[in-house]
Amino acid sequence: MTKLCREVWIEVNLDAIKKNLRAIRRHIPNKSKIMAVVKANGYGHGAVEVARHALEHGASELAVASVEEGIVLRKAGITAPILVLGFTSLSCVKKSADWNIELTAFQADWIQNANKILENEDSANQLGIHINVDTGMGRLGVRTKEKLLAVVNAVTASKFLRWAGIYTHFSTADEPDTTLTKLQHDTFISFLSFLKKQEIELPTVHMCNTAAAIAFPEYSADMIRLGIGMYGLYPSDYIKQLGLVKLEPALSLKARIAYVKTMRTEPRTVSYGATYIAEPDEVIATLPVGYADGYSRELSNRGIVLHRGRRVRVAGRVTMDMIMVSLGEDGEGKQGEEVVIYGQQKGAEITVDEVADMLNTINYEVVSTLSRRIPRFYIRDGEIIKVSTPVMYV
Repeated sequence: MTKLCREVWIEVNLDAIKKNLRAIRRHIPNKSKIMAVVKANGYGHGAVEVARHALEHGASELAVASVEEGIVLRKAGITAPILVLGFTSLSCVKKSADWNIELTAFQADWIQNANKILENEDSANQLGIHINVDTGMGRLGVRTKEKLLAVVNAVTASKFLRWAGIYTHFSTADEPDTTLTKLQHDTFISFLSFLKKQEIELPTVHMCNTAAAIAFPEYSADMIRLGIGMYGLYPSDYIKQLGLVKLEPALSLKARIAYVKTMRTEPRTVSYGATYIAEPDEVIATLPVGYADGYSRELSNRGIVLHRGRRVRVAGRVTMDMIMVSLGEDGEGKQGEEVVIYGQQKGAEITVDEVADMLNTINYEVVSTLSRRIPRFYIRDGEIIKVSTPVMYV
C-alpha cells in the first residue's frame, strides 16, 4: 500500500461497480443505454476513475452537476458524451461548447441567447442540449406543452445548438406509494405525444433514476441515469426490500490508530467540551479522521467504528481532523492498527445506511460529503491499481 503521512483513506472496489452496472443492465431492457452519474466527485468515490470504469463496463454516457465537473473529466481524457444536469449560466455556454459538454435547458429565451453567444464567438462545435420537462419534481424544467414547443423550436432552429435529449426526473420513485411516479410518467409521455403530433422527431428520451430503473424498468426508454445504484447503495430501504436487483457497496473508509492512551489519571475528559469522561483504566484510541473529512460532527459520542472486528464507540466530540474512540476498560490497541469506519472487518460491518440513519439523513449525503483530501485507493481483483491523492505522498 502507498505510504500515507496521514493514515486515513477510502477504498473503492471497482469490481463492485462493475457488478452493479451488470446487475442493472440485466434488469432493464436491452435497448436502453446507461448514463453513469458521476457528479459530486462520483458521489464521493472519485469521478474520473469511476467514469472510466463505468464506460468500460456498460455505460455509454456520463452526467455531472456543473460544467466545471465536466471539464475535469475532459482533462482526464474522457471523450464520452457528458451532460450537465443542473442549470448553467449563459456565461458558460461558449466554454461548454468548447469542451463538448452538453447542457440542460428549459427556457426559449435562454436558448436564443445561447445561440447568439455561439454565433458571435464563431464556435466550432455545436452545443448539445437536453430539454428538461418538469412533471412534478418542481425544481427545473418546462411545465407546459406550449412552452416546451417554444423551447424545441428554438433549439431546432439554431445553427449552433443540437437537440440531444429530452428528460424528466421522478421525485418519489423510491417510495412505496407509486401514484405520483405513475402520474409523472403519464404526464411526460403526454408531452412526448404532443411533440410527435407536431411531426417532431424526438432525440434520446430518458426519465429513470436508479430507483425508477429498479422499480419501473419498463420506463427505461432510450436511456436511464444510474447514480446511487452504481455505487452499490439503494435509493431507499423500500427499493432494497423489493429484492429485484442485488447491489454491492463499493466504498470503505478506513484509518490507522494514531495514538493509544490509558486514562489512569485525572482529568479523564475527552475532546472539546469535555462531554465524555472516561472510566478509570479505559483505553482511548485517536484516529486521524474528522468533520473536515466528511465524518459528521453529529456522530460525536454516537458514531461506531470497527476495531479488530468489534464495534467501538466514538468518545467525545468529533474534531476537525481527529476522533477518539473507546476500546473499553483494560482494552487493547496498538498504534498503526487498521480501523474500519465504513465497511467490513472480520465478519462485522458498519454500513453507510446505518450511519445515514444515525444522522437522520440518506446514504447519498454520507458518501458525497467525503472530503477530496482523503486519498482514494482503487481496487480491482483484490489489488490496488490506482491511488488518487490531493497531495504527493513520499
